[in-house]
Amino acid sequence: MPSRGTVCAVRAPVRRWTLLVLILALVTASCGGGGGDDTQQVESTFTPPRTYEDLDLSGPEAAVDEFISAFVRRDYIAAALILHPDAQRAVSTAVSENDLTGLITPNAEPAAVARMAIERNGDHFLDGMRVFEMAMEEAMTNGGFIVDLASGAEGLTLRTSDQFGAVVEGILSSNGSDVVFELAPTSDERWRIRSARLANGTPLQIPFSGTPTVDSPSRNLEPRDIWRSTLPNDSPQELLDTIVTLVGLGDYVSLYLLLDETGQRGAAEQLPPSISRDHGLVAMLLDTRLDTAGFPVDVTDAEPIASETLTIAQDVGIGEAITFAVTVGENALDVTMARDSAGAWRLRRMVPAGELTAPTPFPLG
Repeated sequence: MPSRGTVCAVRAPVRRWTLLVLILALVTASCGGGGGDDTQQVESTFTPPRTYEDLDLSGPEAAVDEFISAFVRRDYIAAALILHPDAQRAVSTAVSENDLTGLITPNAEPAAVARMAIERNGDHFLDGMRVFEMAMEEAMTNGGFIVDLASGAEGLTLRTSDQFGAVVEGILSSNGSDVVFELAPTSDERWRIRSARLANGTPLQIPFSGTPTVDSPSRNLEPRDIWRSTLPNDSPQELLDTIVTLVGLGDYVSLYLLLDETGQRGAAEQLPPSISRDHGLVAMLLDTRLDTAGFPVDVTDAEPIASETLTIAQDVGIGEAITFAVTVGENALDVTMARDSAGAWRLRRMVPAGELTAPTPFPLG
């Protein structure tokens, strides 16, 4: 009998899964042993989230609308992606220094820093995107926004704009304070938020600056992982199906969110910031790399996980992981999945079978 946590998948007949929402017909690019430009049909049992490419950042006013909308929806991952890379890098620097100045008000910092300490080495790698998300959640729940966009903004007006930057002004719906958005375009010709500041703020502090004259209220609302909650991962098979769909869609930001802390950290270690001038967050660096190189292993025809593996997985506890084989055509993959603190499943590693020295979560070149 194989030892607990390590199971080799047996070749099983392919099952047809009930289509719950939609069938996406996609042309997938060649990747790691894939089949060139063959048209593949990807079955999806969920509605994929809007990705960076789906966001309307075609002009300064459109970008501000998207940024505010993300805050109203409490979708802080989308908001982080809309930040200009200068602001994204500033957030990442703040993480390394445990200094959240420019993210939330001083009175909200202790709770956010305490949460960072609790989450360190937990479900998520504490990169800039995750800490931005956590800080905004804390500000929403307990009060602490520097610029309170949670209720939206009114009277948005484009004040200045040229090829190098733009300024949009408005009034915060929550407290009537004036707000100024400073934007700049990136090389992909999309407009991004460099700073949002109050009338007494400074553009030198990013992404948020100013001293609120009215404290943002405590909104005791449950956190809404808008992006993550759309990604099914309640079982190993559900996670595998979701990964196959995301690879077919080329949505590697969502794939990054489904990696466990070890997998996210491994991706960060393989991705130098020099990959892209347009992005300063690991998730988008991963997306940029794989958009160019393709996913490093072929998952197009992944067969269902063996029933023996699924049975053993039922006994895997929170924080534990299981390694098993997944058959893909005539080949196989060594796959490691871990159970997070919510009991859901996350991908740690997916590499060709037998490649013991391959990096985690997969080779990124």
